[in-house]
Amino acid sequence: MSNALRAPGVYQAPDEKRYVSLELGKTGIPGFVGVTLRGPTNTPVRITSEAHFLDVYGHLEEGGYLFDAIRGFFQNGGEYCYVLRIAHMVRRRGEETARMAQTKLKDGEGRTTLTIYAANEGAWGNEVRVQVVRQKPRVSTFLTLDLAAGDTSAVIKSTHGLSRGTIVKIFDGQSEAYRTILDLSGKTITWSGEQPLDQGFRSGAPTYIEPVEFTVDVKYGMRTESFPNLTLSPQSDQYVERIINTQSEIIQVEDQRSSTAVPENRPVDVVERFLESGADGLFTVTAEDFIGANIGPEERFGLAAYEAIDGVDLLAAPDLMWCLHKSAGFGTEKDVEVVQQAMITQCERLKTRFAILDLPDPVDHRRASQWRLLFDSAYAAFYYPWVYVETADGSRRLVPPSGHVAGVFSQCDQKMGPYRAPANEELKGVVDVGRELFTTDVGVLNGEGINCLKPFTGGRGIRVWGARTVSSDQQWVFVNVRRVVNAVISSVEQGLQWAVFESNTPFLWKTLTRQVSAFLKDLYDKGFFRGNTPEEAFYVKCDDETNPQEIRDAGIVVIECGVAPVRPAEYLVFRVSADVDNVGPADE
Repeated sequence: MSNALRAPGVYQAPDEKRYVSLELGKTGIPGFVGVTLRGPTNTPVRITSEAHFLDVYGHLEEGGYLFDAIRGFFQNGGEYCYVLRIAHMVRRRGEETARMAQTKLKDGEGRTTLTIYAANEGAWGNEVRVQVVRQKPRVSTFLTLDLAAGDTSAVIKSTHGLSRGTIVKIFDGQSEAYRTILDLSGKTITWSGEQPLDQGFRSGAPTYIEPVEFTVDVKYGMRTESFPNLTLSPQSDQYVERIINTQSEIIQVEDQRSSTAVPENRPVDVVERFLESGADGLFTVTAEDFIGANIGPEERFGLAAYEAIDGVDLLAAPDLMWCLHKSAGFGTEKDVEVVQQAMITQCERLKTRFAILDLPDPVDHRRASQWRLLFDSAYAAFYYPWVYVETADGSRRLVPPSGHVAGVFSQCDQKMGPYRAPANEELKGVVDVGRELFTTDVGVLNGEGINCLKPFTGGRGIRVWGARTVSSDQQWVFVNVRRVVNAVISSVEQGLQWAVFESNTPFLWKTLTRQVSAFLKDLYDKGFFRGNTPEEAFYVKCDDETNPQEIRDAGIVVIECGVAPVRPAEYLVFRVSADVDNVGPADE
């Protein structure tokens, strides 16, 4: 390569690479929905272990199946998942709703200055204790130049321990004044020009300058938190709302902006006060609480909150069955059906996720067959029967299998990919099935689209013995077929973000065709598709036929892809489109 110098002038740089190669996104990531002791409501949390779940959500003594599902997920090879806590939040007929425990702190003149809340709803918050102390000054300095009435700044010995927003006390043993520091420069502190001193202070008095602060200590069980050097000045980095609401895992606070003058607007000392009035809203949970709504940012509730989590490709709600028997808000099995249909609807609309569903009756195969007939979708699968797990005290408990099965999905995806059917894998953490099935029973149920959990002899344990969706369309009868196409759609949608705002021309079509073809060829080489040649395994089409003038005028580019995850040259067709001049990619 020549390193000769160019003559002075303007040269065109090589075109910047507009896109990166498409890659298959992470799969086997479930979003669980259920009831818990504590934890954020309507905000999914990424959970990486059983211990992490307990740390965030606690152990619900009243029951629920969510903890068993999470444990089963990790026991069976799950890498990480998301958890969404459900509670009854909106009162309709005077029933109990979930509320945060709280207490109000008074200032020196008896006005409410701070309200302390438990970090989230639930009776757990009634066990939270808070202590407040008007702390002694942690630093003290003094004037080096006299102050006169009307001054708005002071020269002091040291600004160590002081910062913008710090409220300071200026006193000489006889008089005192309080000001909020707005600026520090060298050894000079400045406060608002609207608050000049009413009187002078002599440096030789001496006159001292000290911060005015307080401490909040919190206890919950074995957890303790301490927040010293707090202030009620919103300009300060140590502002009480800023510190506690971003750092505490136990409480949140709200500054009530007391009209009491500094420094008496600070909360008075409190010795270990319990928060109160927290409530669970646990036994009044309704189907509507599970389903929720997606109103917009910060206003997503229930299952709809998962619409904002791109990484989730599986949905499971084991606590539907607990609520059916324990919640006054669940009247009949119809409520379970409505929620499961909502799960499927979300999967069908997004086309990038799959629902793992439980059956209301843990052991009756006839009820299982009847229930399955209520559904027809390629985006869901049922697993039967329920399974026995061992509890901490050594007893056995019958629980829905969706969490354990989700772990099998995740394990198979990690080992090979979503093209590997999540079946013929041993269920870990399971000691028995609710009902043992004969081979003929398994055949009948499997033919009906119900995947069985079957014990095997010879040390093979209890295995997932089926990989069927609840679809009546023979193209989509297998779980892995649907999930392969889901994964491809998700990856192509994410990978084509670069095309937004590009000119919708044949040059773009050819670029997209090359990019998607290279991606599918890579998946073909890894065994995702069947076919003796790539041409038999997939095709990509992006031209004036898929993009007629009316589509181009709407600012959309359409890519048609066909893949053959089942038999050579037997295509399952889907289309992916990208809005090239306003929002972003979407699928059809």
